[in-house]
Amino acid sequence: MNKGDSDLMAHSLEKAGLRRASGEETADIVVFNTCSVRAHAEERALARIRSARSKGQALIVVTGCMAQRLGKRLLAQGYADLVVGPYQSPRLGEILSSGGGARAYLSQDHRDFAPRTDEAAAGRRDELPFHKWVTITHGCENYCSYCIVPYVRGRLISFPSEAILRHIRQCVEGGATEITLLGQNVNQYGMDSGDIPFHRLLALAAETPGLLRVNFLTSHPMDFRDDIVRVIADHGNISRSVHLPLQSGSDRVLALMNRKYTLERYASIIAHLERTLPDHAVSTDLIVGFPGETEDDYELTLEAVRRFRFDEAFMYAYSPREGTPSFAMEEGIGRERKLERLQNLIDLQRAISREKLLARVDRAEEIIVEGPSKKSPDEYRGRTYLNHPAVLPAGPADVGRKVSVIIKKLRGSTLYGERSA
Repeated sequence: MNKGDSDLMAHSLEKAGLRRASGEETADIVVFNTCSVRAHAEERALARIRSARSKGQALIVVTGCMAQRLGKRLLAQGYADLVVGPYQSPRLGEILSSGGGARAYLSQDHRDFAPRTDEAAAGRRDELPFHKWVTITHGCENYCSYCIVPYVRGRLISFPSEAILRHIRQCVEGGATEITLLGQNVNQYGMDSGDIPFHRLLALAAETPGLLRVNFLTSHPMDFRDDIVRVIADHGNISRSVHLPLQSGSDRVLALMNRKYTLERYASIIAHLERTLPDHAVSTDLIVGFPGETEDDYELTLEAVRRFRFDEAFMYAYSPREGTPSFAMEEGIGRERKLERLQNLIDLQRAISREKLLARVDRAEEIIVEGPSKKSPDEYRGRTYLNHPAVLPAGPADVGRKVSVIIKKLRGSTLYGERSA
């Protein structure tokens, strides 16, 4: 989501007549687009901001979730010259050009919300010239007890489906062959506005002529319906990789997290995926050390990982966020034990991930080529339709194209393939 917003800010700045600098040292304006989802993310951002402030006289702009949460504090402490929250950051160029003197743009009034679709931005060449981030919702109102997002990004806003589909067509006309539909919980698309449901939007997006692949992030087990799986099965250009955050294998901890589903509800989704999509991948998010998590609760998470055999997992030790309900909960274990639990979980998941990747060797795969490999000028990198990283023989003309390969080996966590006839 921040990558998508960063692309929009870059477009807005260029539209206002600014040019991208070669680095912080030569910039007149330095923009930090920040995240508040974990304390570590904020700490890293603050360190970078302090470093930039100490180096020179550049105008320091802080945008994104940390700006929304700590913006006035950043101004008072002299770290930032301008703070702009997620509602208004896509208008950053306009804000800087206005010269109105205001230093904080932190409104969460819907009248101040900046749209996320722009015809000129659709054709802009971003980090991956063939790929576009397409935001379909903004904000969230699930209020998981550990999550700061509803407070910094605001409540759910679904963008009109007609505008989204028009934007996708404009992206394809501008050279995109791959898109990723973005939302804090894409499954809730349209629930606030009465627009079409997510599975219908996903189908219509996939039917856009010229799109080789459609991805979507992120799903929530509470709202993940069988219709979504059926749409994936019916459209060959939709990624077979589903990101479905579990967070914990304990129903008791899931209730404390206010996740609104049980382990068996999650298991029923996985079972439906296995019945309907014989070849698919599932990635997840997992938190250990949540306040009140016992050894038994932790063991249930390990058991769930063994049961579901995720292709990939993003794993974290619980990070208390000021302003969330869990911040007031008493933590039952110390940092050292929390990190031990995390490392054990990481070791287990890494072994499973490697087994899943080894099972792809000697199989035919289709890869969207992304760009040159860092290790060899004769090799290019990309991702399979199961979102596995892969390397293959290719050239500049292949970037953004779909290439068929036979996987020959696994090195580290990367598959290596040869082009098939």
